[in-house]
Amino acid sequence: MSTALRRAGTIPLFLLLTALMTVTLPLWLPVAWLVSGVFPAARTAPRVLAFLTAYLWCETIGIVVSGWLWLRHGLGRSPEARKRFEEGNFALQFWWANALKRAAERLFRLRFVVEGDEVLGGDGVLLLPRHCSIGDTILPVVFYCVPHGRRLRYVLKRELLLDPCLDIVGNRLPNYFADRSSTDTAREVAGVQGLLEELPADHSVLIYPEGTRFSAAKRAHVLQRIEARGDAAAAARARARTHVLPPRPAGTLGLLEANPGRDVVFMAHTGFEQSSNFAQLFNGSWLDTEVRMRFWRVPFEALPTTPDGRRAFLDEQWDRMEREVAQLVGDRADVTIDSP
Repeated sequence: MSTALRRAGTIPLFLLLTALMTVTLPLWLPVAWLVSGVFPAARTAPRVLAFLTAYLWCETIGIVVSGWLWLRHGLGRSPEARKRFEEGNFALQFWWANALKRAAERLFRLRFVVEGDEVLGGDGVLLLPRHCSIGDTILPVVFYCVPHGRRLRYVLKRELLLDPCLDIVGNRLPNYFADRSSTDTAREVAGVQGLLEELPADHSVLIYPEGTRFSAAKRAHVLQRIEARGDAAAAARARARTHVLPPRPAGTLGLLEANPGRDVVFMAHTGFEQSSNFAQLFNGSWLDTEVRMRFWRVPFEALPTTPDGRRAFLDEQWDRMEREVAQLVGDRADVTIDSP
């Protein structure tokens, strides 16, 4: 599908949904409140629908502001105009992520705790976070980019192009939308490595090594696939990880191979379990939750220089990711990991 055709469908749809959710607020809010009192699985329905409305307004405002940025700076051809255009879109990204964080924080009474913030100073890095929820995608922007003045280049899945703001602003900024169904691995890896080209000191590159959101069902499926391959060592390692999925290594190893000299920062977190998709938010898993984050940094000089060494390094660090997440989960009394 062409970009123009996709946006011709998604932009009007999101604008229409925003208007409908806002106009019908007096109708659906009392109904959602009644449903939440009858069905425990929908106990936070009013809060979730309010959050959905806030998200749609973030999208609508983002679409309008992105158009204004294009009119003001996007038509310029000078390096200064292109720089202002890029910075304007980064600022819009920061506002969008912060607005969603504030909405979730107030509606669900979320609390955020950051450990290891001291390792986030200095030049940009390769950032490798755990991924378990629709909610954790804003954490790197809100708790790394904004307070430390960094710009983040994302490796994103192509399916996210259906989100108008991610489509418009995400394609204006140096991100890469990976095709997870592609059989041309070399092309996808080259696209990921392209994010390291002309990398300013204040720019970081983010990739989710797992390639998808963690859930117990996905973990069981991955285990089954590994066991079917007959790889006993990989199966044993995967079974020992109960909070993270095995890394899908191609993109991450590609970044490590082409790394121009950046340290690697890992990000463990917990608090968004039980919400690997939007529908699961109705179960109340976000309500009164403490979201804990922990960062650690590996200097560039300590990174392996051989393919086998880089693969062993990734496995070792992902074993540590499992331990860090397990410890963070153990420090919280309000979290459970879903079961298959």
